[in-house]
Amino acid sequence: MGNKNISEMAPPQSQHNPAVPANEVEPKISSQPSTPTNSKGSNASLSQLALSKAFSHLNVTGEPLKTEFPMAEQMFPSLGVVFQHAAEQGLNLGIRDWNAALLRADRSSRSGYRDLEVLRWISRVLDQLAAAGFNELASATGILANASRDEPAQRAVKANDLCPAILDVIENPAVDADPWLHQLCTLLSISAEDYDLSPCADRSIETVLQLMRNPKLEDDDLLVVINVTKTFVQHERFQRYLVSQGSVTTLLACLLRSYSSILSENPSLSITHLRVQSRDPEEEHQISLVRTALIQILSDLSAAPVFSETYSVNSSLINSLVQWLSSAQDEIKHCACLMLGNVARSDEVCRTMVTRYQVHETLVGILRTGSEKQVIYAALGFMKNLALPSENKSVIGVPTTIGEVSRFWATDTDPQIQHASVSLLRQLLNGCLATVQWLLASLSPDQDSPASEKTYLSLVLLLFGRTDDISIKVEIGRTIATICRCISTSSQGVPEDAIRAMLRRLYSVHSDIARPLAMMVSQSRFPIIRSEGWFALALMARSRDGSAAVSEVLQQVEVFGALVSTVTGQHINGSGYEARNSQMGEADSNRPDSGSSGSETRSEQTMEMQGRDRENALVLVNELLKNRVRINPIFGDEMSVIRRSVLEDLLRRPQSQTGAQDLVTRAQSEESR
Repeated sequence: MGNKNISEMAPPQSQHNPAVPANEVEPKISSQPSTPTNSKGSNASLSQLALSKAFSHLNVTGEPLKTEFPMAEQMFPSLGVVFQHAAEQGLNLGIRDWNAALLRADRSSRSGYRDLEVLRWISRVLDQLAAAGFNELASATGILANASRDEPAQRAVKANDLCPAILDVIENPAVDADPWLHQLCTLLSISAEDYDLSPCADRSIETVLQLMRNPKLEDDDLLVVINVTKTFVQHERFQRYLVSQGSVTTLLACLLRSYSSILSENPSLSITHLRVQSRDPEEEHQISLVRTALIQILSDLSAAPVFSETYSVNSSLINSLVQWLSSAQDEIKHCACLMLGNVARSDEVCRTMVTRYQVHETLVGILRTGSEKQVIYAALGFMKNLALPSENKSVIGVPTTIGEVSRFWATDTDPQIQHASVSLLRQLLNGCLATVQWLLASLSPDQDSPASEKTYLSLVLLLFGRTDDISIKVEIGRTIATICRCISTSSQGVPEDAIRAMLRRLYSVHSDIARPLAMMVSQSRFPIIRSEGWFALALMARSRDGSAAVSEVLQQVEVFGALVSTVTGQHINGSGYEARNSQMGEADSNRPDSGSSGSETRSEQTMEMQGRDRENALVLVNELLKNRVRINPIFGDEMSVIRRSVLEDLLRRPQSQTGAQDLVTRAQSEESR
């Protein structure tokens, strides 16, 4: 039997089921809702339209279902009860005949088959009940929605691409007062999951926001709608539409509404008079999920190029977000940090945020008093972006900022926050000698206090020794390298005596300062990090005090082996260090083959990096010999004959293919004396 239009179908017949009277007109179901004629009937038709369309799509194949469909099996008797109530209210719609048809459909369902005629007539009678103003239609639509909730039905909803049809229903303004929003939200969520949104019009995302703006939406339904919005926002086309239509304001207002449950027609983003509504724990948990989903959407939107193109740093929306940084609510502060941090990507914007808005001072306050991990992490990331322009570094990198950030180094806090705080410090130090000076200042001005012998850098080095997180260790090593580079390159215009005094303090107070750099050159996972370590060690060895610090770490077999291997290019057995060619070859073998051209490019880059590392290692050896500093201080001030001989041989024969292992063995023999 072919699938006929509903208006052309005959009623389901059996020996006990007479036809519906001919004067009963059967409305055709369409994906485009007609203009409502009265609020009660039209609103009911809108919900039923989406639900019955969804349900009919589940069953149009007419093939036996191999999977159990328990919700559908319960549906037919449940609808029978609802229809019986309609008969008791005097609605002359052939209800008795419908109940007989429902019993037949129930039997078919339990045998794994769908009676298509009965299913289509269920849709028709629901339309008739809606037109008659039947006050229990909500129950009927709810039953149909429940039938679409178990897994087989959900798969069918997705497979039949119902999302555009349901969006068409929601787009009708009458839905704002629809008493069955919950069912619509349920069907929208099911239909949008894993659905390719490309056929949807640009305005479809605005239709979803129309639901979000509805003040009658319950928290669980609001979460459903927001999750659907997240799906749309993954597409650049809908991102551009949302931003260009000013819908970001709607999303921000929705976040505020989650606290006050009040959303005006022209929502303000001001938090001045925000009143937080008290909720029970279960409600609060649900609404926290809503906020988290909203913040993710807003973060994604603010990271899109179209956002910065639309909202300048002087716009009212950016000004509102700056005010949000001072909110008492963690989620509001978190949202502001993420969005403003995404906007702070150019020097001009960062300078304006610091000079005009002084946001860095507000962020320092968040670091001082904040306890929520996500807020602190977002604030640190925002400050790191602000520290990119050279003009901002000295403004942000003052003792107050360093003092607040340092509390994450001195305590056992979350590793992600520790990494972010050290990363911020490195950004503040980059090319800013003033911040280096603050970092080397005593923790206490009281000379009798033990803290007077410690600096903020001491706390960073203590964190290096305490943590097992390799990413934190690497970031600390890069911070030490940044300090060495800053002092070496920022000496122009600074008195020589001041530079020498700074170097003396750097090495005298921090005897273990070269340890992070030793870790960088002896690891094999990150070649670029290793190169940065050799460069910093070469800079460090230029001064006598720095050479002493470098000599100390060269006592480690793996570090000295790395030095010999870097200069000679040979593998050193038992040193804990693999030859560079082997490391790079292994790294390349794990990458997808991009063709001979890509391989040649990587080979050239590898050779260039090896050349730079070798040059820096040779500078390091030369500076050590020039300063004649002993590796082991207990033997006196002069470098031992054996150790000096090893380094001199290394300097004379950097390209020799023999003798590298012998050099390490000779150095080890001195250590055993």
